[in-house]
Amino acid sequence: MPARSKSVSQSSPQRNIVLLEEYDSLAAAIGSALNKFAPQHNTVVAHSLKELEKLATELRPELFVFDVDPPWNGITDLLEQLRDSHATARVLVVGTAIPQEITAERGSFGALQFIEKPFELAAFGAAVQALLGPRRESESRGTLRALGVIDAVLLHCAAVANVILEVRSRSRTGEIHIAAGQVSHVETGKFKGENALAEILSWSKVDLSEQRIPGSPRQTVPPNWPAIVAEALSAARPKISERRPAQPELILPKAGKKIVVIDDTPMLLIFVEDVLATAEPDWQITTVQSATEGLREIERGVPDLVLLDYSLPDFNGDEVCRRLLEKDQTAAVPVLMMSGHVAEMNATAARFPNVVATIEKPFLSDALVDLVRRTLAKKKPFARKVVVEPLAAAPIPEPAPAPPIAEPELPPRPVPRPPKPKIAPSPPRKPVGPTPPTLAPAQPHIERDTPISAPVVRVPPADGSGAVLGLFLEVISMQLTSQLQMGAIRARPASLAASLRLESATARSAVLAETGFQLGPAQFSKEGQISTLRLLPTGKPLQPAQMRNAFEIGGVALIPNETRARVQLTPAGTTPMTMELFAQLELTSVELTPNFQVAQLILNWRTTSVRVTLNPKAPEQTAAKFEMRVEKIDNFGRIAELLLSPIK
Repeated sequence: MPARSKSVSQSSPQRNIVLLEEYDSLAAAIGSALNKFAPQHNTVVAHSLKELEKLATELRPELFVFDVDPPWNGITDLLEQLRDSHATARVLVVGTAIPQEITAERGSFGALQFIEKPFELAAFGAAVQALLGPRRESESRGTLRALGVIDAVLLHCAAVANVILEVRSRSRTGEIHIAAGQVSHVETGKFKGENALAEILSWSKVDLSEQRIPGSPRQTVPPNWPAIVAEALSAARPKISERRPAQPELILPKAGKKIVVIDDTPMLLIFVEDVLATAEPDWQITTVQSATEGLREIERGVPDLVLLDYSLPDFNGDEVCRRLLEKDQTAAVPVLMMSGHVAEMNATAARFPNVVATIEKPFLSDALVDLVRRTLAKKKPFARKVVVEPLAAAPIPEPAPAPPIAEPELPPRPVPRPPKPKIAPSPPRKPVGPTPPTLAPAQPHIERDTPISAPVVRVPPADGSGAVLGLFLEVISMQLTSQLQMGAIRARPASLAASLRLESATARSAVLAETGFQLGPAQFSKEGQISTLRLLPTGKPLQPAQMRNAFEIGGVALIPNETRARVQLTPAGTTPMTMELFAQLELTSVELTPNFQVAQLILNWRTTSVRVTLNPKAPEQTAAKFEMRVEKIDNFGRIAELLLSPIK
């Protein structure tokens, strides 16, 4: 990846971000994420501390992003220099997780902000947008001017470093030893261990430097060092607060709309509060980090809207929705759910009527503000009828005529009930186990005059009931492993057209004649897999889609994984890569019109294993094997998006 991801204009000042990253592949992935969440900024990559120091002098960046895994020798001294030369800049550190006790005590204060590696795109985007947000002057997001001891300690813990942090304040000196990312020894003057740590953390105007640990690390701090650091930080906070300049308190007018935001990510809360308060200064915004706090805040003063994350530390968002509906006081409060757990979020939206809109993380500020405004503008956001159990199987109805705000996920039942169409795009996300597919925007309705009570003919042909479905797909994105091998492919049908080849000669002559088909509704098992599929004859020969085996890279993103992160590629341009899918099905019955014409074929889906090829002339048996999962369906229950995982 080149050092500069965008050209720097010489005629006008350019807002810059400098990324410190050793590996080119990660630099490309993180750089792509920065371009997405900071489109007005130029991202420049430094592969060494020396290069970063030079770029910082040239570009005067607003934000530094440090990937500290593996650690960088001398980064403490570099931070000291940046504190003097770039006092108003902010820093986001990507490394191992900071212990929860310290995170809770520290909050969002401090010169450095941290995000765990491998990171979720939603959390990374929230951190970047909060640090560059419209209210950057807020004290809650410190600048390098506020660089202190706790920042340096957490930096080396996130880097899993072996280092001695030397601290000087006036005539006092101290040492903090960090071994394999854990605080092992602290001393200053006559103090050692816990007392020394509390003393050093309270110092102001410190100078910092580092050196390597000679020999075996010393141990005066017990193994429960995170709790000790949190306690020392709590004891030092009053002294630190006394040194902070007084800030005028922001008083929100009582006349504005009341909004409660519930999320366990501090930087996301900062980002959401910033963009909403900037867009509508009259809105009264309250942020909390747990479901319990959120319910208490909602009951204290019933808000006009709740912004709710699905995954929370005490209990999840679906339980929050259920408890709100149980009480008359809160049953009419509309909920806008925001989460990266898309399947769970959309399933909650399908079950609970108070979830009137959803937005998938990560999201941009304009999308959030627009959705909140439209949600608040609805005079009757939802019916008061309480539905808290998963929906049973039911016929698929026609979609509602008025387009709602968001599209919920299907409940885990065989036949999903189509909720509202989705308007927000679906960024790539990490698949988590088998889940029922979500709803995609509806395709044009297929007109037919088949009544619900149409006769159904069972088809048990003596010469076999096997069938091969052919479907053309457009590639939405593809993943590469760290060894540059093919990973998962996300694709959608290029059209509703499908081919079908039956094993039975009798069935071919009696049922099919010479006709193509269109995809009809699918039904799903409780595990979220297709159980049956309906095909509708078109009366016309199938027109195959034009194959395209070239993939033009338009975007690169880093996708977290349990072991090694993967790189996800998204296409550029308007001509996507096209593939053909073959699936083994079983013809079970034929639905007829009152005139005894074929209305639909009903097929069982035998297996989730399918074959995919880029060459339509190659034999089907030579196509690559993939495991298929339906990710989305449209408002008529038809397949709208697939996830294909290679079978090795």
